[in-house]
Amino acid sequence: MNSFVLEILSPDGSAFKGNVYSVSLPTSAGIITVLPGHTNLVTKLKHGEIIIDPSNSGGVKKIAVTGGFVEIYANTVNIVAEFAINSDETNKNKIAEAVKLAKEMKLRKKDAVDSAVIESQLKKAVFELKSNASIKRKKR
Repeated sequence: MNSFVLEILSPDGSAFKGNVYSVSLPTSAGIITVLPGHTNLVTKLKHGEIIIDPSNSGGVKKIAVTGGFVEIYANTVNIVAEFAINSDETNKNKIAEAVKLAKEMKLRKKDAVDSAVIESQLKKAVFELKSNASIKRKKR
């Protein structure tokens, strides 16, 4: 039992799937680290970063999430996130462009459904921007 299966899903699709050595999760009870053989658990995921160690070599992968649920059972960890993005690949210009586009679309559209969708996209872009800024601060 040197590794376990981790899968992270969001409305945008699969954010990560593979065998990993460990994963640290921001839960409602605090940050927990899951290792092979972890006891079964279902808990709420909070806003923050999931830190994945795919090989126990120190090379970690970070995925920012806004919340969701975690299920740990039979050496498998399934995460369903409200939103998930690879923190290491976040592009500040792409995010700023998305924010600008969402604001323009919101001004043009008056339909309540369209406005809700646009507002959701705007919140997602702002989250990506904030996530990227906090990661850059931590790297210094």
